[in-house]
Amino acid sequence: MQKITENIVRLSVRDLVEFVCRSGDIDTRRSGTRIQEAMLVGAEAHRRVQNAQGEEYQAEVSLKIEVPIAEEGQAPEALLQIEGRADGVIVPEGEGETVIDEIKGVYRNIFEMEEPGQVHLAQAEVYAYILAKERALPSVGVRMTYIQLDPEDKPRKQPVVTDGIRYFTRSYTFPEIKKRFESYVNAYKKWVLFVVRHRKARKKSVTGFPFPYEYRPGQRKIVQQVYRTVDEGARLFVQAPTGIGKTLAMLYPSVQAVGQDLSDKIFYLTAKTVTAGVAEEGVALMEARGLRFSFIRITAKEKLCPQTETVCDPLHCPRAKGHFDRVNEAVYDLITHEQAMNREKIEAYAEKYSVCPYEFSLDASYYADVVICDYNYAFAPHVRLQRYFAGGGDFPYILLMDEAHNLVDRARDMFSAQLVKEDVLAAKKLFGGQKTILKWLDKTNKLMLQLKRECEKVTVFTEDSFPTALLYALQNLREAISRFMDRHPNYPESELITDFFFKVSDLLDTSAYISEGYVSYASFSEEGEFFLRLFCINPAERLMETLREVRAAVFFSATFLPVNYYKELLTGDREETAIYVDSPFDPKKRILLLGGDVSSRYNRRGPKEYRKIAEYLLLLSRTRRGNYLAFFPSHRFLQDVGEQLTELLSENAQDDVELLLQKRVMSEQDREDFLLEFADTGRRRSLLGLCVMGGVFSEGIDLVHEQLIGVAIVGTGLPQVCVERELIRQYYEAQELNGFDYAYRFPGFNKVMQAAGRLIRTAEDEGVILLLDERFRYRENLQIFPREWADYTTTEISSADQKIRGFWESRE
Repeated sequence: MQKITENIVRLSVRDLVEFVCRSGDIDTRRSGTRIQEAMLVGAEAHRRVQNAQGEEYQAEVSLKIEVPIAEEGQAPEALLQIEGRADGVIVPEGEGETVIDEIKGVYRNIFEMEEPGQVHLAQAEVYAYILAKERALPSVGVRMTYIQLDPEDKPRKQPVVTDGIRYFTRSYTFPEIKKRFESYVNAYKKWVLFVVRHRKARKKSVTGFPFPYEYRPGQRKIVQQVYRTVDEGARLFVQAPTGIGKTLAMLYPSVQAVGQDLSDKIFYLTAKTVTAGVAEEGVALMEARGLRFSFIRITAKEKLCPQTETVCDPLHCPRAKGHFDRVNEAVYDLITHEQAMNREKIEAYAEKYSVCPYEFSLDASYYADVVICDYNYAFAPHVRLQRYFAGGGDFPYILLMDEAHNLVDRARDMFSAQLVKEDVLAAKKLFGGQKTILKWLDKTNKLMLQLKRECEKVTVFTEDSFPTALLYALQNLREAISRFMDRHPNYPESELITDFFFKVSDLLDTSAYISEGYVSYASFSEEGEFFLRLFCINPAERLMETLREVRAAVFFSATFLPVNYYKELLTGDREETAIYVDSPFDPKKRILLLGGDVSSRYNRRGPKEYRKIAEYLLLLSRTRRGNYLAFFPSHRFLQDVGEQLTELLSENAQDDVELLLQKRVMSEQDREDFLLEFADTGRRRSLLGLCVMGGVFSEGIDLVHEQLIGVAIVGTGLPQVCVERELIRQYYEAQELNGFDYAYRFPGFNKVMQAAGRLIRTAEDEGVILLLDERFRYRENLQIFPREWADYTTTEISSADQKIRGFWESRE
């Protein structure tokens, strides 16, 4: 793989002109049109125009130029490499002028245009200069070719037009085109100098930079293997116990790789806010010790938006109005004054310049060394950052995926798509009088009604039985809505129309992938709504669209068991390198008990079983005063056991245990308040918190030392039986694999290990892990226990008290 050269900045022609020429408003009302243009113009319309040209026409001509960049009167500090492919070059026979042809397809009425778009023309002018310089041309022509994508809108007067095409032509002498080119480069010069100077300072600071702390056992192994993975341009799976310091062990070798010019940017991808905060702290720690690395935290648009409603158009948001006139100055101010570009800094600078904080943060991320963000920004089709993961590239990025066990279900969700029949009916009210749209809405509705009548509970489609006629109707519907959106940007229901448009687009775009790794089915929601869903069971191939393009990728988690399950679902290759880091913590500081005389099975649930579980939890909490957490399969189960605990405590005059229950819905403040209760380690009563397995308190939280001395897990964490879990089971059984393991056992056990991992976070932590379910003793579950759980002890409630007290006495 290609190394980074610190004094060279590479840029496409399009990126250059879009950056220096951008102006005007943010207006997502036209986003549907842009998607259609990218899909249609980039392929079909361009080819149609190019293929219609004569022998003088050369299509898709690659052009490249290198420009030294220097301060006025100084020696060059940097080299700007600009490259791209011109849509066409017309080289006439004889002494005629060579012409650059730039093709653009738009839904707007091209016959009302007075001149070409500024950015479009600038792109053609850059190509024209490169060509003129390369071929020593005394002059060069530029032809802007606009394709009318909605020919029904032709007016009567059509100047310079052939079959829905309009041309704008200009001619430049070489000095004129050189001046135009230099104006674009000069506008970008300070950005090139910033990048190059920062890279040099960054590299100097990395040289000899030590690991921030003394290595914990196992950390050095991770650091070495991660660096080797980046050096080789490979992928790696790391299973390491909670509390070992995985975040720094991932970031440090990645930073070193950047310093060795193996990469230029690190993406730290997370599933939860808490783990993103830990990554921020890790980079800030190294920065405080002299590392010249900047980081930015990408926060969701809805959380950053200062408006009461997130409506991104100039009519509703004053920051959207003229955003692009101000944003470049705002970005330059931020990156030249801040290394830690956290949420607070983003919001402060966005307010200073009155720009959209979300779009501002995306632009600023280009100049950050570490980008901390959600998985979606790297992988999700309609969310991922196109500036980094646009496809077809060889990008020098390192992807570090924290708590990557979460990526399986997240990827299944982001790559699946569905359409609800009731949404189709509701959409008819949005398009009064629009005959073409209503025609295709009616057709779509009728086809979905036919599917509904044939569906009793669930209809699973094969490749032969899939309703392709519905896709045809939706394709026509999407095109009609897209044209409508472009003509009516201020339509009163534009936000609802955009939402519906994306639902249709999502289904159509996803349908291109359903031959492998997908199951298509139709069913009914709990509310009785009928839907068609394209369900991504094995997301590996979709994830690989991004993973193939980057320098290296590291998946890490405390719960990658069995690792081949995760390899298969995240990359599709069981031969990927994986390392298992043994727990460095003294096993004598923890006792693991398997309570086999209770069960969370549905056929065993009832007051008697709930009471016995409650007795176990009180026994655990009373053997030593302190803070405890108990995790349950569901909120309903939690409430049922909670009622039994309350009753038992009311019967006992000791008043020695205080209960704290996780609510079904909790705000961020509620969550913080819940965790703050565990900061009190001097209370006179034990604190027993009841939480849901797989919820916000079962992973990513750090309760160290006396803040938590015992964890109980009720049940094996099996997901509830539902349509999609059964489809997963059937999918893998058809491949002669154990479908129950893939659909239920492996994801369930992952939740158990995550919850248990809340206990031991540091070398000083100690306490009790209590697994309450007879099924933990089953051979198939014992086989996937981590190595450090080999010292488990079985117990019954009659002997548990003695064993727990014996453990605490041994610790004293």
